Amino acid sequence: MTRSTPIRPRPTRRWAAAAGLLVAATLAAPTAAVGSESSDGTPPLTVPAATAAAAMSCHGNLAAGSQAPVLFLHGTTSTSKANWSWNWAKAMKSAGRAYCLLDSPNGATGDIQVSAEYVVHAIRTMRARAGRPISIVGHSQGGMVGRWALKYWPDTRAMVDDYVGLSSSNHGSTSGVGLCLIQGGCSAANWQQSAGSNFLAALNDGPETFPGIDYTVIGTRYDEIVAPPTPSFLEPAPNVTNTMVQDLCPLQIVEHFGMAYDNAAWLIGIDALTNPGPAQLDRVSRATCLRPTMPSVNLLTFGLDVVSALGVTAKNTIGAETVPAEPELRDYAR
Repeated sequence: MTRSTPIRPRPTRRWAAAAGLLVAATLAAPTAAVGSESSDGTPPLTVPAATAAAAMSCHGNLAAGSQAPVLFLHGTTSTSKANWSWNWAKAMKSAGRAYCLLDSPNGATGDIQVSAEYVVHAIRTMRARAGRPISIVGHSQGGMVGRWALKYWPDTRAMVDDYVGLSSSNHGSTSGVGLCLIQGGCSAANWQQSAGSNFLAALNDGPETFPGIDYTVIGTRYDEIVAPPTPSFLEPAPNVTNTMVQDLCPLQIVEHFGMAYDNAAWLIGIDALTNPGPAQLDRVSRATCLRPTMPSVNLLTFGLDVVSALGVTAKNTIGAETVPAEPELRDYAR
């Protein structure tokens, strides 16, 4: 039996004009992620989605492979290229593991509450593309800023599998407090990462970690930035491993910046990213403990890579806006 096709009336010019106005209004309207508050009280993202998306660069098929794709978060005064392109990103590419790099605005020297919104967008975007939870690796501020995102945007917690921090500023540092006072000001991010800041009090008020996420925090006893180094550690829990690289390799000498390429930090971090739960030192081989750099670092260009990365830090330090005090906490964090 032949099915007849119903006759549809032609749209009138008036209908077409109205439809055009509706489409135009829809395209002009802000996205739900910007300026709108969800029914559960999750704060709106004030950073436009297009701006946050432009700060991301992803490599490889996020949905492919057996290992979760990794989001890399850089430290204060750095960039994704300076912090990661010559070490961890190369390692991911060699292993065929997908990853994304995120650039925080102004070299991560501005208000960390704003930088955290970029992280929220990146987590949501990667989770949607991957179709599974992702992992996070952060250095210095990058090892802490994601915790702000997880704390105040609860939907992101189910989107993250492993969280690895390298010399993370989780509880701040005393090293820069006096300098900020002497100078009469610092960058917003430096104020916020100073021990005793309102930002850190809000970040660490209540549980510091969340079930379902495995946290590995890796520090070094020779850290001159997060000083003393132990405040980088998180509250003990079954899903948390706090360790120094010297716990694995006692003779390892590495300072704050070097944690981005250190071999012991790599061994511990990759153990966390490739096994269930947080890192376990008894699973990690000590056979390469005398090696100073992770395997993906090219020793022929190592000196140039370090100088280039430190040059970015110097440039962003000089160019950072100086403010007389830390930014006020957003309403949602008070």
